[in-house]
Amino acid sequence: MERKKYGWTAKGIVGMIFTPIGLLFLPLGLLLWHVNVTGDPRDSLVFLIAFGGVGAVFLLLGLALLFADLRRRHLQRRAYEGGYYVMAHIARASVQRNVNLNGSNPLVIECHYTDPDTGIAHVYYSRYLYTDVTDLLTSDEVPVYIDRMDDRVGFVDIDAVLPKIQIHK
Repeated sequence: MERKKYGWTAKGIVGMIFTPIGLLFLPLGLLLWHVNVTGDPRDSLVFLIAFGGVGAVFLLLGLALLFADLRRRHLQRRAYEGGYYVMAHIARASVQRNVNLNGSNPLVIECHYTDPDTGIAHVYYSRYLYTDVTDLLTSDEVPVYIDRMDDRVGFVDIDAVLPKIQIHK
């Protein structure tokens, strides 16, 4: 079975950047506070607050964002492996202008599914796609794997309606 791509969101990417920065600045602040080069306790306290405080904020924020995205990926994996799937209509492809990676904005496929039992319309989004695939879609419907415990969690299997893509530069 092919390994599915669950993708990283902007939160996870920011968490991957903030966590190492925090891991760099927090020990540096603690070290400069402990060493106390000048002998003046006020100077060492400034280093502790400046470096250690900034490091702690970056570390906590980075870990929170990283764990939030890891949890999202875990829930999507659980939906794919243990959930049920429905065929959702591909409504549109939208460019995510708030995310920029190497000068390009990713594309997200929006899918709609109306539950026939309840009449509730559900909207699900695919992972970030860094190539415009709108002309390559083989169907106007895509399988969405929905978690049995929580129908708010769904994995859009966009790879199921795309041919194998090789990008040449």
